[in-house]
Amino acid sequence: MKQQKVKVSRKQFAEALYLFWLAPRLTGEAIKETAKDLGFKIRNNEDFNKIGWELFILNMSLIVYTWAGIFEDYDKRKECLDILSHLAYNELVVEKEKKGFKDWNMLWTLVGLEYGKAMGTEHPSTPLWVVANVFNKRLFGEVQKDLGSQLKLITRIGLSMKYLAEAIKQYDIE
Repeated sequence: MKQQKVKVSRKQFAEALYLFWLAPRLTGEAIKETAKDLGFKIRNNEDFNKIGWELFILNMSLIVYTWAGIFEDYDKRKECLDILSHLAYNELVVEKEKKGFKDWNMLWTLVGLEYGKAMGTEHPSTPLWVVANVFNKRLFGEVQKDLGSQLKLITRIGLSMKYLAEAIKQYDIE
């Protein structure tokens, strides 16, 4: 039996992605847990902010890459991304006076392009290996030598994309 899709507006879709996908991955507790899993030591607010920012960019990039493979309508994707970006900015950015939306959005988008390029790279095992390398270089300044941490990150990214795609496919966006 084929599951019927839920008809939603672009705004409702972006809000659902934010509330049920992005925001839960960026809580203080989630950031600390991810840092621990990946061997990133949080010693101060700067470290916490660094991994939080990188997790935000990675998750936004995963959303963009995943739904690009599902929705053919570029204008629909762009409008949903604009709404999602505004939600994230309004809810997550603490020091808005230091970076206005336009600058902040451009900054994460530029780094997100690096992740997008990595996702499209051919690699003998998986393009996610390249994505994990980008994440590690940005976070640690180098690729982690610890294979276990690298595999945890690859698995986390791969599962995220799989479940995100399944969730996105449940919606019929007007």
